[in-house]
Amino acid sequence: MQELAERHYEIPGSRRTCLSAKTIAAWYYAYRDHGIDGLVPRPRRDRGQSQIAAEVQEQILAYKQENPSRSLRQIQSLLEAGGPVAQGSVSRSAIHRLLQRHGLSRPGTQAPEEKRSFVVAHARDLWYGDVLHGPGSPSMGNSARSIGSR
Repeated sequence: MQELAERHYEIPGSRRTCLSAKTIAAWYYAYRDHGIDGLVPRPRRDRGQSQIAAEVQEQILAYKQENPSRSLRQIQSLLEAGGPVAQGSVSRSAIHRLLQRHGLSRPGTQAPEEKRSFVVAHARDLWYGDVLHGPGSPSMGNSARSIGSR
């Protein structure tokens, strides 16, 4: 098994080129015990069932309905800060699956709020730099002045 795991393979539909010895062994025993049917992937028995407690599920849905543009990370932070769940006990993927099942996984349709931090009325009203020396201007002479000065 280890020798087979050290080889490189061209795996259709995958960028991977290696298989672990454990994977090869699992496939071998599945084939030996059940034939080709043993290699067919089986759906999960708990598919569609969430491990998240019912009251926490309700809270997640309420947070998303309250603000449809709320991200998974924000919902997770609200749950942990509000106290219903311990930090890290509910994954973002579990929250996403729950929202997806209820048709709430898309962000809100509201237009994003426009934020422009450095908007000024006229050219050269604002100078921004990350060094201590800036360009000189006729009104400034050659001395450097603080950012935002004319």
